Amino acid sequence: MKNQFMFLFWIMALMLSGCEIAEDLDEAGELKILKDGEVVLDLSDIDYYDFSAHIFYLNENNRLNGDFDKLEGASVVVDGVEIYSLKIQEIHSSTIFPGTQINRMMDMFGDFAFRISFVKLDDGSGSITADPRIDPTIRKVLKAHGKLREGLSIEIVSVEKSGTDIKAKLRLENLDPISYYHLDPGKMGNALFHYFTNGLTFYNPEIPQYVYDQTIGEAPEPWNYWTNDWLAEIGGNQSKVFEFSYNLGTVPKGEELDFFFDFSSPHFSITSRADLKLNNGTVWLGTVHDLKTVTF
Repeated sequence: MKNQFMFLFWIMALMLSGCEIAEDLDEAGELKILKDGEVVLDLSDIDYYDFSAHIFYLNENNRLNGDFDKLEGASVVVDGVEIYSLKIQEIHSSTIFPGTQINRMMDMFGDFAFRISFVKLDDGSGSITADPRIDPTIRKVLKAHGKLREGLSIEIVSVEKSGTDIKAKLRLENLDPISYYHLDPGKMGNALFHYFTNGLTFYNPEIPQYVYDQTIGEAPEPWNYWTNDWLAEIGGNQSKVFEFSYNLGTVPKGEELDFFFDFSSPHFSITSRADLKLNNGTVWLGTVHDLKTVTF
């Protein structure tokens, strides 16, 4: 009799727990991508969202089904409130649209993911529109439904002048508890790694233009070739430090200079969902940036 009572107790406990989870998810809110009132994607279609790269990763069975044209003119909506609308930037277009957009060449990954880019342009009033992708209501609803990943971050730790060279120390950090695989300059070699990034750049007000080291790039053959041999693992919540030396020519003294670094991935080359999984982790896609102001 006692065992029967305990069995019934646990059944009731599981039922109540299920009800609480359902109620919590209902209270967590809803994110949808809508076009003309119709659902293009909702949370049931989304595997997760990488906040560092602003990439939506989709479940294998999803409404989009590889037809990215459905996203043209669609809107990201949270609990009935439009956060931002989407524009597809065509490869052949000479017009650069401000705001949130999907670049057909750079932001579409097979049929399993798409990235939302943001172009900052002066709106004519002298101010630059804020980036709506970081709206806190988007973060909140994705996190509540277990579909938010923080991804990777890059930090310019230091920029120092050494003779005619500029030495930069960078810290790559994994903001999630899971492992990611990233392009590794040690495995690729410095020149090939810098095919995927300009490395350290700065704005020289005396020219005036942006300056980067143009002597260290090496293109793969063919241009979109990549291999797992280039990748290294960064464990959950771990960080790594990289050091690079650049020839940036004459660097002004006594002025505040903005140094910029972008850390990229093989996002041009991965077109298969299967390529994302590697050993115990996931191949990280996207690009992350940092800016540091330095005076020499």
